[in-house]
Amino acid sequence: MALTDVALKSAPEGAILRENGLEFRFYAKGEAGVRFVGRVRGSGARVAIKLGRYPSLRLAEARNLGEANRRLCDAGTDPRHARADRAADDQNLVGALLIEYLNAQVENRASTINDKRAILSGALGKLEKRPVKRITKADVARLLDSYASKPGARRKLFSYLNHFLGWCQDRDLVSENVCRQIRPPKPVKPRDRILNDDELAAVMNLQGSAWGTMLQFILLTGMRGIEVCKMRREELDLRRAVWNVPRDTMKQDKPHAVPLSGVAQKLIKTQMERNGEDWGPYLFGVGSRGERPFNGRSNGIEEVRRLTETTGWAGHDCRRTSITIMQRLGIPREVRVRITGHAQPRDGASAYEHYDFKKETREGVEKLADELERIKQGKPVV
Repeated sequence: MALTDVALKSAPEGAILRENGLEFRFYAKGEAGVRFVGRVRGSGARVAIKLGRYPSLRLAEARNLGEANRRLCDAGTDPRHARADRAADDQNLVGALLIEYLNAQVENRASTINDKRAILSGALGKLEKRPVKRITKADVARLLDSYASKPGARRKLFSYLNHFLGWCQDRDLVSENVCRQIRPPKPVKPRDRILNDDELAAVMNLQGSAWGTMLQFILLTGMRGIEVCKMRREELDLRRAVWNVPRDTMKQDKPHAVPLSGVAQKLIKTQMERNGEDWGPYLFGVGSRGERPFNGRSNGIEEVRRLTETTGWAGHDCRRTSITIMQRLGIPREVRVRITGHAQPRDGASAYEHYDFKKETREGVEKLADELERIKQGKPVV
């Protein structure tokens, strides 16, 4: 019979009332345990599933739960198995699996793992509490669309998502990698922008801008922006005029010694004086006392372009410009590679060549600093 709240609230202790597979067993007047009772089509297996307690579980809610379980039974699916599957899905959340995935990438370089962590955590932040099985093609497409103005980052995000979901598929956590249903973003045309002498002079003469100072340091060393952002005071050996970059900061996943010209050393000392004695570990740190590495490159480059009244160039173009100037000055490629931390060419001879080029790299950075100083002062080429 069709149940009503009036009938349920007046039912005595010990009564059992039923409606279309719902069963109310009263343990006190008006209070009952509610369960669904049915049989699975095909197997005939009897199913009894606790749904809750009335009146905390309202009659309308009980009917909805009963209908959902009845549809599963009619389709030949045991609701108990479906509930177990949902419980397993709820354990396989995106956020937890992402941590497990990153910890499993032991063959990746530390810098690659850090890059994956930053990009995937940022992109999947709003989905971290969703079961990975519920990540859809539409979810991935929307994530990629949100990076439409950053084609390089968009292509990298697709690559990392594809690898993560493929890892999940290999472990039967998803039935299909939805990235394979989406057309990969087109390759990004390599940048070839270098700063001209007027732009270089404007940047090298800039004062009062944290990112401007860091760009000057990039020009003087040819190092990457992310490496300069993470520079710690303890890595600087000013007595030997060397910046010892640790392995986990370098893209090549090995420590690198950067020779510092006199101009670069002066820039560092000025920054230390500006920071003060109780400054944190990062030379260009942020926070109240520099306890975190600099993380405002996008806003910083906009500020520098505004202050220098220049346009059309990015922070990484300074590294390209620095290396190009060294090339123009006749500094050999093998020396440039050792100054800037680029991957060294590997061939049969490289296994036998172990000269460190310390003298040549030292001369190279001084030569680079002299050229940047000439450009800064607007002096003609001699």
